[in-house]
Amino acid sequence: MTKKCAVINDISGFGKCSLTAAIPIISVMGVEVHPLVTAVLSNQTAYESYSSVSLTDKLSDFIHEWKKLNVRFDSILTGFVADEKQLDIISEFIDTFKSGNTILVVDPVMADNGSLYDGYNSAMCSKMRLLCKKADVITPNICELALLADEDFSNDYNKIERYAHKLIEQGIKNIVVTGYRQNGEISNIVFSRGETYKATAVHTGGYYSGTGDIFSCIVTGALTRGMSLNDAVSKATSFIEKAVFHTSVKNHNDGVEFETILEDLIL
Repeated sequence: MTKKCAVINDISGFGKCSLTAAIPIISVMGVEVHPLVTAVLSNQTAYESYSSVSLTDKLSDFIHEWKKLNVRFDSILTGFVADEKQLDIISEFIDTFKSGNTILVVDPVMADNGSLYDGYNSAMCSKMRLLCKKADVITPNICELALLADEDFSNDYNKIERYAHKLIEQGIKNIVVTGYRQNGEISNIVFSRGETYKATAVHTGGYYSGTGDIFSCIVTGALTRGMSLNDAVSKATSFIEKAVFHTSVKNHNDGVEFETILEDLIL
C-alpha cells in the first residue's frame, strides 16, 4: 500500500516553494501527498509585493472532516504558518494523527539572514519550540537554529554545534541545520545525540526561493520510504546542487528548475 504524508504548508502561485514543491517531489518518491493548506499566496514573500489569504479560520473544519475519514499518516511535514493560532491547531493535529510509527518532520519556517519573517513574533517562536519537541526531525536554517536555542545568530560552526546540542539536551531528537556556508561550499549538517553528519555541495552563490522547502520534502519522502536520516540528507543535498546547476532564471525568487530532474528522486 502506498504510504501517506500530510503536508501542512501554504501554497504560492509563483516561487516554486511550499506545496507547489512538496506535491511533485514527495509524490515522485512514491508517497501520497495530502495537503493541509495554511494560506494561499499570489507569490512567495521575497518578491517586492504579494497578496495572501490566511486559512486559519478553516483549518479546524478541514481537520474535522479528515477525522471523519479515519485516516492515518506514515509521515507529517509542517512548514509555513500564518499566525500563532495555527501553531496551536497544528499541534493538536499532530496529537490526533501522529501514531507511534508516524515520522514527523518540522521545518520551522521563521527567519533567515538574522531576521524574523514578516508577521512572526516572539510568542510564535516560543510555540514553535514546543512543536519542534514533538518532531522526529527538524530542519532549521542557521538563523532559525539560533532562535530555537534562544541564542544570538552566528555562522560560526562551534556556536552552531553548541546551539544544536543545547536543543538536543532540551528534548529535540534530530536536527538538520541547513545552509552552512564555508570555503565555497554549502553544507547540511545532521546533529543527533552522539552523532554528527555533514552533506556538502558546491555553493554556486546567490539565493534561490524554495530550496529549504525542497530539502525538507526530500528528507521527508526518503524517511517515509525507509531511508536513514543521513542518506536522506545526502540525497536532498545532491538533488538541490544539481537543480541549482540546471537553473537559468534571472530572478532567483522564481526558484530552481527542478522539474526536469525529478526522476532522480524515484525510489
